[in-house]
Amino acid sequence: MSFDFSTEGTGFRYRSQQAVRVGLPGVPDPWGAARTFSMSSSPTETGHLTVTCRISDTPFKQALSHLRPGETAQVIGPLGEFLLDLTRPSVFLAGGIGVTPFRGMMRYASDTGDAGERRLLYSARVPEDLVFRDELDVFVRTHPTYRVGYTVTRPGESSRPWEGRVGRIDEEWIREIAKGLHRPKYYIAGLPEMVEEIVGRLTGPMGILSEDIDYEVFRGF
Repeated sequence: MSFDFSTEGTGFRYRSQQAVRVGLPGVPDPWGAARTFSMSSSPTETGHLTVTCRISDTPFKQALSHLRPGETAQVIGPLGEFLLDLTRPSVFLAGGIGVTPFRGMMRYASDTGDAGERRLLYSARVPEDLVFRDELDVFVRTHPTYRVGYTVTRPGESSRPWEGRVGRIDEEWIREIAKGLHRPKYYIAGLPEMVEEIVGRLTGPMGILSEDIDYEVFRGF
C-alpha cells in the first residue's frame, strides 16, 4: 500500500531519495509506534510525500493500513543520505519492497530531464509482488537510456503464469546490466540478507570499490 501525506504549508523539502519516520502515537506495537520508510515519491511531486510498504500483521502496519483521508500521522524528516548522483550512471538492485526508493529516484531523474544511464534489476517472490512495474515499464519506453529487468524467486506460488527470469539477482546478471557503463554507482535496497549477499558479490569477485556502493536495509516489520 502507498500512503500520501500532505506537505502543504509545512515547507517540507527533501532530496532524492531520503526517508521519513512515520509515527502513529498510541498504537500498542512491541516494535514501537513508529517506522522509518524510504519515500517512494520524488521531490518533483510537490505538495505531498509518499511512502509505500508491505502490510504485515504487526499492530503498527495494521493501524497504518486503516488510516482514512484527513487523518494525521507524525512525520519526521527528511532523514538519511541514500542519495541519487545524477552525474554518474546508476545500477539499482532491488529486492521486494526495497524498490520504493528506486521508483522515487527514477521519477526524479525522469522529471528533471536526465539523460544518464539508469538501470534497475528487481527481484520479488512472485510477479504480483513487483510493485510499480507498470510505471517502471513506462520509464523504459520513454527513456532510451533506462533499463529494467525483473526476476521472481518463487513462481510456483503465483496465481498467474510467469515466463520471465527465475532466481535471485546474481553476479552474472549484475555484470550484464552494468556492461558498457563507466564506473557506475551501485545502489542496493532490500532485506538484510539480500543486501549483505549483493554487497559481498560486488566487493568480492566483481572488485567494485566500496565508495561506489550505497545501500539501504529494509527490515519488513
